[in-house]
Amino acid sequence: MSEVEMPITGKTKIIPILADPIAHVETPRIMNMLLRKANYDAVCVPFQVAADHLSQCVQSLKLIPTIVGAVVTVPHKMTMAELTQVKGSQAQIIGAVNAIRFDEQRQVHGEMFDGKGFVQGIINNDVKVDAELKVYMAGAGGVARGIAFALLERGVKTLRIHNRTQDKAEELVKALQAYAPDADIAYADANATGVNLCINATSAGMLGALEHVLPFNIDGLEQGACVAEVVMNPPKTQLLLQAESKGLKIVPGQAMLMAQIGQLAAFILDEPELALIRL
Repeated sequence: MSEVEMPITGKTKIIPILADPIAHVETPRIMNMLLRKANYDAVCVPFQVAADHLSQCVQSLKLIPTIVGAVVTVPHKMTMAELTQVKGSQAQIIGAVNAIRFDEQRQVHGEMFDGKGFVQGIINNDVKVDAELKVYMAGAGGVARGIAFALLERGVKTLRIHNRTQDKAEELVKALQAYAPDADIAYADANATGVNLCINATSAGMLGALEHVLPFNIDGLEQGACVAEVVMNPPKTQLLLQAESKGLKIVPGQAMLMAQIGQLAAFILDEPELALIRL
């Protein structure tokens, strides 16, 4: 199917992306590219929603028939799981969702695609994900949880978790240990050492106030290690620029989005064939 411009009409299905802040998000641009390529009458638009207003926002969205669901991102993924009536398999395990769909009764169905999307994104960039991969990850929120569970599901046996709030990191470590008791999972400080994949699954480095914040120290990494991001804007964060200057392999945050964008559209619109579209 060729990509065409799609006029917005009274029948166009609307997919908000819910975030706070919102200026950095790349999902509307990428999803709208996919929808145009599929010649599908829907549009993805950004909605800035404060955390305190999320529940009220969801209740309001349910009242608008042309809004079929939403993409959910920082900081709403774990809270949205609590607002979801029907959780998919990944959402049940992880306790977070990044996509919701309203059924005919306007019940909220939710699922989590970040983890598998991230793993597929790094695989697409020639990172081998198996029991030999030793991983250090910063973050303990919804996206971090999704990535951690997805890595363990793919056979990773060594995982170190760091977070600015240590209690949250230790809580995640306990959940992961219960899920994969044979894996070596532990809390780590801000120095990434002894691993061959480092992941920033926090908002550090995001365009704006956090743009120059580094989530962890990579001075102890050896050549051959890879540093991967979930932050998509800027395309190369300060962390990735630093890693690149040290000769380390990097995987930008957009790899995660590109690997899951079709799955997001397919779930929200309840159109499985959209998952097969490649950009």
